[in-house]
Amino acid sequence: MPHPSTYAPVRLPTRPFHEQLLDSIDKTIAEGKNKIAFISGDNAKFTLSYEQLRKDAYAVATYLHNIGFKKDVAAVVLPNVFHYATFYIGVSLSGGAISGASALFTDYELQRQFVDSRAKVVLTYEDFLPKVLLAVKQSPTVQKIIVIPNPIKSSLPDSVVSWQEVVSTKVTTLPQVTIDVHNDMMVLPYSSGTTGPPKGVMLSHYNFSSMMSMYLSSEKENNLDVLDPNWDTNKEKTLLFLPFYHVYGFGLLNHCIMKGMTGIVMSHFEPNNFLTAVQNYKIRILCLVPPIMVFLAKHPICAKYDLSSVQMIMAGAAPAGKDLIEELMKKYPNLRHIQQGYGMTECSMASHLPDLRNQQPYGSVGKLAPNLVMKIVEPGTDKEQPVNERGEICVRGPTVMMGYLGRPEATASTIIDGWLHTGDIGYISQEGNLFIVDRLKELIKVKGLQVPPAELEDLLLSHPKIRDCAVIGVPDAKAGELPKAFVVRADDSLSEQEVKDFVKPKVSSYKQLEGGVEFIEEIPKSAAGKILRRFLRERSTAKL
Repeated sequence: MPHPSTYAPVRLPTRPFHEQLLDSIDKTIAEGKNKIAFISGDNAKFTLSYEQLRKDAYAVATYLHNIGFKKDVAAVVLPNVFHYATFYIGVSLSGGAISGASALFTDYELQRQFVDSRAKVVLTYEDFLPKVLLAVKQSPTVQKIIVIPNPIKSSLPDSVVSWQEVVSTKVTTLPQVTIDVHNDMMVLPYSSGTTGPPKGVMLSHYNFSSMMSMYLSSEKENNLDVLDPNWDTNKEKTLLFLPFYHVYGFGLLNHCIMKGMTGIVMSHFEPNNFLTAVQNYKIRILCLVPPIMVFLAKHPICAKYDLSSVQMIMAGAAPAGKDLIEELMKKYPNLRHIQQGYGMTECSMASHLPDLRNQQPYGSVGKLAPNLVMKIVEPGTDKEQPVNERGEICVRGPTVMMGYLGRPEATASTIIDGWLHTGDIGYISQEGNLFIVDRLKELIKVKGLQVPPAELEDLLLSHPKIRDCAVIGVPDAKAGELPKAFVVRADDSLSEQEVKDFVKPKVSSYKQLEGGVEFIEEIPKSAAGKILRRFLRERSTAKL
């Protein structure tokens, strides 16, 4: 039998998401004081008020209407900046959807996404314009490029439109756009591509607004009231450094606006800026990915800052091990809770959320969010696994994507009879807590036996001379595959033999690092914090 959520169902919205967002903005404005929506984490002199956010969003919508943009896609090639929220709300008001791309993408990667998403408009920053122009040459659907000028030195070509021109558009009464909340796209993020080519994930207004309703309900009931019965969101600030083009960062951006908070927007993770923001704005809850947790646990620079305000860390996007969690709790005595959630782009952000009320055990990613149903099946079959038995995690509910844009076969192999097959291996405990074991496609097979990379990575990270690591399977004629570790040293005296000897007594013989240990400067990771194992495999193969 499938497992329903143990939480009371949340009333799901029936209106387009941007209408709810604008209601929240209007409420914040009505409270007076011209509240600040965003402060730049790179330069605190730059701010944006809620009033200006609303005004600019309507100007964007009017401009888009004037150029014939309706239920179309607008691509965004930006780091985290204020303009992202302004533009996305304006696009939604026009009935369209946004599709964010990393500002670090090459022109080839951008062109592939522009073409695949059928983007009609592109918003970018002047520094990235050369590669955007190259990408647009091979992207026949793109009609307009809007550019945020470099404030220090700007020289825009005549073929593009300045952001200032767009937000200076005289706002007129917009025609009412009829939006089908169940079938019209609101956002088109691209899956990370760590296990295949990037695919556009179609999220409707219903998908995303259901996610935010479920998240807000769970946050208050299970976390904030436990952390502080007098919690006043209006007085809190939140750090927005996870990329907005990724569903986790995008969800946190919308959460900030809906709660009327002030977001500290960071264009990228820079250690001093990040630590300064936590110290100066007295951040109490940090939403992180495990690589940043590793940084907080192991990097000596952290000792130079006062991080005593932090009471809770919420981790997502990749698993965080027990040793790492214990190291953080020991290092930061005011840190009362480190909890993990779980989800994926294909289910609008999170399917499992932290739960302070019920003492979430180590290693668990929490309990199933309201309004969702879950089952654990034997991989490759529909046979359900009993409690405490491992299998592929499958989820069904209002947050499950409409499908992959233009890829019916990929959609059909991922959503089967309404069930989203996550490709993750895990098990559910008697109490309803989910435990992730590993990615189905990342398991290393040694003589037919399964070795989860995450298990070895957690173990390696507990070594005091190891700053970061990743484990992959390398081909072997006899065993099929052998585990190999890539290690970032915290101490240059660390040797390959020392790493192997550390692992040897702690795991079974088939889990030994027989594939070798290679020392590297940095582990390649996506912006969401997931290890890009394909790069490590390519590096390993190139050395054969």
